[in-house]
Amino acid sequence: MRVLHAAGLYLLTLVLLIAACDEPDSYASIPENDLVELREWSGILARHWTLPTGDSLHALKPDSHEIQSLIILCDSHPEAWAYLYSCITDSLSTLEPPLPACQR
Repeated sequence: MRVLHAAGLYLLTLVLLIAACDEPDSYASIPENDLVELREWSGILARHWTLPTGDSLHALKPDSHEIQSLIILCDSHPEAWAYLYSCITDSLSTLEPPLPACQR
């Protein structure tokens, strides 16, 4: 869990740094197959972070090897961090909020 939170903070920091330097929404240098993989990762991370464990859509916690492969993918294309963050926010916006009785 700590690896996941550290990876999330790392993602956010890098996205902010990259977004300040590059033209927004310019992801032309990222190959299409990497874009597809980043979109898949965004759904996994968003569902894992937000949905309760018993929910049928809850994603399993990625292991450290999977997180490492995501980091390597994003490091190979610096714009990928911004794209991943954008996809995560899009994924979060499509999830239905929990009922008030379920909120902590």
